[in-house]
Amino acid sequence: MANHGVASFDYTYDVFLSFRRGVHRAFIDHLYKALDGIDIKTFKDDDKEESTTEEEETNPDLIEKIERSRISVVVLCKDFPFSTRCLDEVAKIMECYEKKTMQVVGLFYDGVTAADVRWQKEDRAYGKAITQHKERLRLGEESDKIKTWRSALSRVCDLIALNCDKKYETELISMIVKGVSVRLPPLRLQIKDVIGLDSRFEEVKSHLDIGNNDAVQMLAICGPPGIGKTTFAAYIYNNIINHQYIAASFISNIRDKPKVEDLQSTLLSEMGEKRESRRGDTDGGGREIKRKLSVKKVLLVLDGVDKIEQLKSLAGGCDWFGPGSKIIITTRDATLLNRHRVKIKRYQMTELSDDDSRKLFCWYAFDGGEPAQNFANLVPQALSIAKGIPLALKKLGSRLKDRSLDEWEMELDRYNKVPEAFEFLLKSFGN
Repeated sequence: MANHGVASFDYTYDVFLSFRRGVHRAFIDHLYKALDGIDIKTFKDDDKEESTTEEEETNPDLIEKIERSRISVVVLCKDFPFSTRCLDEVAKIMECYEKKTMQVVGLFYDGVTAADVRWQKEDRAYGKAITQHKERLRLGEESDKIKTWRSALSRVCDLIALNCDKKYETELISMIVKGVSVRLPPLRLQIKDVIGLDSRFEEVKSHLDIGNNDAVQMLAICGPPGIGKTTFAAYIYNNIINHQYIAASFISNIRDKPKVEDLQSTLLSEMGEKRESRRGDTDGGGREIKRKLSVKKVLLVLDGVDKIEQLKSLAGGCDWFGPGSKIIITTRDATLLNRHRVKIKRYQMTELSDDDSRKLFCWYAFDGGEPAQNFANLVPQALSIAKGIPLALKKLGSRLKDRSLDEWEMELDRYNKVPEAFEFLLKSFGN
């Protein structure tokens, strides 16, 4: 059984390592270093290594760390169930799983099998351990604690599990790190230019209803080429992704990718799913997206949509995605939204203000500084040509950078007299 989507939550750790104290310390240390080495924030209970009390109660601080972790890796070795602290840990981990705030990876380590853990037979380690705890604590088979421990151990076997018995340590650790990595939210996007985006983001917050985890919101960012739709969508993506979504995808330049089935495969892959429907069957691909993503809170950006078929095949309805999901669309053609029978809020991109236009132009023309002496009088002329369009400001600034005063005057004069020359310049850079 696959792990379900994780609900929105304020996480402190990416991974919580659950293991038996003092056992296989080298393996745990190597696993921790491998995760930490790729910036996966991992909690390893070092106090467990120093503790000499086998039956120490799980302290509230440790419980909180479990609750604040996205994923738990449970190392199930032969000695694991003989510690009530370990059993309490796995019980809490499974409680978090059932609340949809955690994903779980189980490792059957040091000869332990899934059958040992699931069935806990009395002639095997896990069954013997439970029996010892019952006798020592004078608990009946039907006591809440015994039932909780047994159920938690059994449920771990239903989730993502790796059998470690016949694998080299380095191979095993590599598999664990890879498995954990694909289940963590994606990294933020790299954005070079954010001038003027703060105020725009404040304007769209209400459209996205960011704090609402019950409803799916779709937002279309509309405007002509070069107005900054893609950059703004990336800015929104970065500002709302933090600790909120189990999966996310930013599919760029959709208009340049003619095969919708390829886009469907990309979407499923980036959401942590493998396509099962037949390639070429876009209807089947749409049904698969709905089936697999309707239980996940996701963040999806569809950039450069120019055909209604793209919307119908990638985001056919709000019910295709789990509660709290945000779907952002960028398009030059707002009219195609009218043909998509889904409620989509709209945001119309406008030109930058005079002040922001000047800042963006100077960033490219003067490396972010103020205009050099004798150039300041020419800046207003350049801004007039660019008309507040971000792409035009960037390309004109880049074109004039490090040029002489005479070259500035000649270039600006040419663009004023022959506007088509400037339009050609923009097309040569792409938009």
